[in-house]
Amino acid sequence: GAENFDCYATMERPYSAGSQDHCGLMFPGVNKLEYKGGKHWPYNVVNLNDAKDPKQAKIFSWLMDVISLVEIPFESRPKGYNSQTINHLKDPKISPYEKVQMVKALAEASELAWKSIVSMDIDNLGKALSDTMKGWAGILPYTVNPYHGDEGKSKKLRDFVAKYDYPNTKGCLFSGAGGGFLFVISEKPVENGIKIEINHDPICKPFPSDKL
Repeated sequence: GAENFDCYATMERPYSAGSQDHCGLMFPGVNKLEYKGGKHWPYNVVNLNDAKDPKQAKIFSWLMDVISLVEIPFESRPKGYNSQTINHLKDPKISPYEKVQMVKALAEASELAWKSIVSMDIDNLGKALSDTMKGWAGILPYTVNPYHGDEGKSKKLRDFVAKYDYPNTKGCLFSGAGGGFLFVISEKPVENGIKIEINHDPICKPFPSDKL
């Protein structure tokens, strides 16, 4: 991700960050990004952005009701932070089979999240976010704990996340590598939660919404 720019990029060596953040900022509505072949840009995007469609409008309203943002009150990316410090997909001691299972678990959590949004299934949406957090931890431990080596700070962060994770809510997920905010799924008011609003105005060139 872009958080690793200082670790990898130089004037002579360009660095290509992932595209999820870019698409999330620039694409209106609710989007499913589909990747394959190790490419940085999705080969397919499913875009729901038709607020005049009763089915989609209901999904948008529901999603804004059940998602809250909670700021994590700790430094998310300490000086020198690099989410790739430990990357189990590059660890020769881990078997190819185990690596496939790690990626599969993350992909399945992503697919579950999309299906849960379309079907407005709050329980499985919360599970999908929590499973994504576990998937990140399994592949890139520093994405969910930027304080490796400092057990005191690590415990404070774990305790804070646990307060907003299942069973206290339906589930939660960091907004990005190292923290920042938590996406919290709950049908009840969330302590210190900020409600989201889905943007429907195309910042880039407009394109038609997909249909349900």
